[in-house]
Amino acid sequence: MKREIIGVFLLMTGLLLIVGLLGFVNADSGNATMTVEANILGFANGNGNVSDVSIQVPDHINLGNVTKDDPVSKEIKIYINNTGKIKNITITPELTDTSEDIFKYLRFRTREQANDTNLNIFYNINDYSLKIPGPSGSKKNEYCYMSLDLTDFDGEINEDLIGYKTNIVFLAMSQ
Repeated sequence: MKREIIGVFLLMTGLLLIVGLLGFVNADSGNATMTVEANILGFANGNGNVSDVSIQVPDHINLGNVTKDDPVSKEIKIYINNTGKIKNITITPELTDTSEDIFKYLRFRTREQANDTNLNIFYNINDYSLKIPGPSGSKKNEYCYMSLDLTDFDGEINEDLIGYKTNIVFLAMSQ
């Protein structure tokens, strides 16, 4: 385990050194911006390996018709199954196409019409996470509700979009 941590540390140090050197190379040509992103997983609290986190979600969801007169789709119940070895995980849905305008209005909530008003709150796709606790007995799944709400959509739609699709990745990480 220590070798892996040292290896990751050396890799990250090397990347930071390269980034720093590139900054000096570009200094003569004006300002430049670079985004560096990494997911560092599996180190905290001995929660196992990244390969121990695994989920299953539906392959396809159809939200039905959304019209100018009825700008909110039907709510779909989505089951998410924890198929990995890690007991407590957090699921976060994200759009794979960040330039997508319409599907940025996807909304999620944990429960439908629950007495607890905190569970009835809708969250935009970029602000929602769902926790799947450790299995009690054989239960290793949880569900949430998803809908598309174009009530506040201010973009232009110049024609009917039949079968309009996007991809969502459900990020799964140990809690």
